[in-house]
Amino acid sequence: MAALERRLAETGVQTIASSPYHPQTCGKDERSHQTLRKWLDKRPTPANLDQLHHLLEIYREMYNNGRHQGIGGQTPQQRYDAATKAAPDRPVRLAGVTQRPVTKHRRHRLSGCSIVISRRWARQTATLHWQGDRVSIMIGDTVVRTLTPDRSVR
Repeated sequence: MAALERRLAETGVQTIASSPYHPQTCGKDERSHQTLRKWLDKRPTPANLDQLHHLLEIYREMYNNGRHQGIGGQTPQQRYDAATKAAPDRPVRLAGVTQRPVTKHRRHRLSGCSIVISRRWARQTATLHWQGDRVSIMIGDTVVRTLTPDRSVR
């Protein structure tokens, strides 16, 4: 998961955590997982990850392109293909990445702003990912801070 979070941070996407069994945030995902689990339970247990991957590919293809009780009788893939795709309303500012050691002072300067990192990360290397005004700070595989710096204060 850390590789995914790192890649998302590099492109300016901020991940959020939600509580399990919290229908306000997880309901659709949990319902989708329930359907997948029921489908997998009707098949022989895969002996290894390659077999599981193959089963998941079959399910994905069937779910997205097979007979479906979707809106207007369309499959999810048909609905996706026909939909207008979202695009930024203004040009996206370039993203960047830099690595810096976390000193005992724990302050980092980025575009004129001072960013403080917790004392527990001292003497380690921080990777700062930014896109526009969003900054994610990772140490190893851990996102230690995400923020939008307030440029009106130092």
